[in-house]
Amino acid sequence: MNALFNIIVVAFILLIAYWWANQGLFSAILHCICVIIAGALAFAFWEPVVLGYLLKGSSFDNYSWGMALGILFFLFLVITRVASDLLIPFDIPLPSMANTIGGGIVGFIAGVLTIGMASISCGFIQGPTELMGFIGWARAADSQGAPKQLNQMWIPTANITEDFYRRLSLGGMSPSGKYALATHYPRLAETALSLHRDTFRNGDGRVAIAPKDITVGSLTYDPTYHASDSAPPGSYAIDVTVTTGGYDNGEQFILSCAQAKLSNTKQKPDVAYPTLFVQPMEGSDPRIFSFDDIGNYATSVPGEQDVKITLIFPATLFPESKGPPSIFFIKGLRYGLTTPETIDLAKHFASEGGSEIVEQDNTNPDGGFVRDISDFISIENSLRPVQLNTNNADTLSIVKVEGGNRVSEGKGVFKKGSSVTISREQRVNGFFHPKDTEVVLVDVSRRDNGIDMWGDRSTAFKNLGKDVPIQLVDSRGKTTKPVGYIWERKNDVEIFFKSTKPFQKISELPLQPSSGEQRLKLVFIVPRNSEIVGIMMGKQLIGSCNKTANNGGID
Repeated sequence: MNALFNIIVVAFILLIAYWWANQGLFSAILHCICVIIAGALAFAFWEPVVLGYLLKGSSFDNYSWGMALGILFFLFLVITRVASDLLIPFDIPLPSMANTIGGGIVGFIAGVLTIGMASISCGFIQGPTELMGFIGWARAADSQGAPKQLNQMWIPTANITEDFYRRLSLGGMSPSGKYALATHYPRLAETALSLHRDTFRNGDGRVAIAPKDITVGSLTYDPTYHASDSAPPGSYAIDVTVTTGGYDNGEQFILSCAQAKLSNTKQKPDVAYPTLFVQPMEGSDPRIFSFDDIGNYATSVPGEQDVKITLIFPATLFPESKGPPSIFFIKGLRYGLTTPETIDLAKHFASEGGSEIVEQDNTNPDGGFVRDISDFISIENSLRPVQLNTNNADTLSIVKVEGGNRVSEGKGVFKKGSSVTISREQRVNGFFHPKDTEVVLVDVSRRDNGIDMWGDRSTAFKNLGKDVPIQLVDSRGKTTKPVGYIWERKNDVEIFFKSTKPFQKISELPLQPSSGEQRLKLVFIVPRNSEIVGIMMGKQLIGSCNKTANNGGID
């Protein structure tokens, strides 16, 4: 699929080049000049238009950055094209060979810049991190959750376009003010493809935030504080406070490390992403967490109307010779920073309650013994905490069997509980499973759960990665993968079930916030009377139990 995406991009560029090869060299040059001017004007008006007119704290914020850039480029291109046709209505006769070859080459340049602008625009619109198998830059498990390049386009149009306008912003088209694209928006192509969209739930998370919903504190510096175990001493920290207007679906603030960065204003700026974060915990003091896993997110406490989160960055990329970082980016917004204040971060965090970093052990939990997880595995056929009937379960396929109605497949989001009495004939009370099988529910929620699938307590488990399956294993060595889940969030519950398509990787399951305030139960279907002895990540046993799959209960 990645190859198909590249083929489509190359085909569009060649199509543009072919068109202008037929139009002639002079026409191609005029069009290329129009493209260059339109791109420069689009970048110039992009941020003022979005900040001044579009970011209002609504769901449209997630599309405003990308749509504004794309529409501005299109409008300026139309205006310049119409103006050039009116001002220069004639063509210059040139030899046929010069028109064809020259027009094709110039048309190819215009095509690369046009597709590059389109790529950057689309990259700033909320959507899946992966597009037809292509992921440019994203957080990765093998880089301890830090952003890295995963794929590269055959013709890197976004990178070429960024580099072209970066050079123009320092040269012939440099702005009259002190801000330039090169110095004040570094690594634009990396952000567009695909760090801007590298969010919670594989791109479903909020990618933009309105200035009215966030307050950014001052930058602080500690020359002795370690931003990670592998980093030399020296860290920068910055506080951000977010109100409910910036929450995902109004429920909770969720931030990946790909959505925030520090930068300086050099001609080739340096960039650092956060490696640690301090966040509040429900019923306790704030704690320090690490962004060292793609499943780790900075989040708010459910039910609280605002959240204060501290992001911690390694200072190694900003040596004294280059000066401290001067720009902070978060979810599309850009903030200028003053000279940082030097403080003792360890004492500062200790005074707020987050004195110790919540890290994983270097060995398996419980002194190297595989933990008994029997308490987190239940032989029951239940949809709790939701109560469904055949009328409100319209997004799910329901079958009527002996004993009641069952979910046969589908996906839906439902409110918790029910305020009305549901008749026995209408009630949906479980998942459909074939005769002589049982439904097994496994609680794989984070933090307080014994099944350390997310590697919160064991580096050994975390290093197994998320591209391996999670599966039950019985006494005969037979393994079973999950076919559904019950995902309990603050105000609703998402149910997914498809018995014909088991989940092949943990990464296909809903990612859970590292704070552990959400609940996730996996649905397995196993042969009746199976003796379940444990659960595995890939080929590694991560928990043991002694459960016999029979007499499963029904809601």
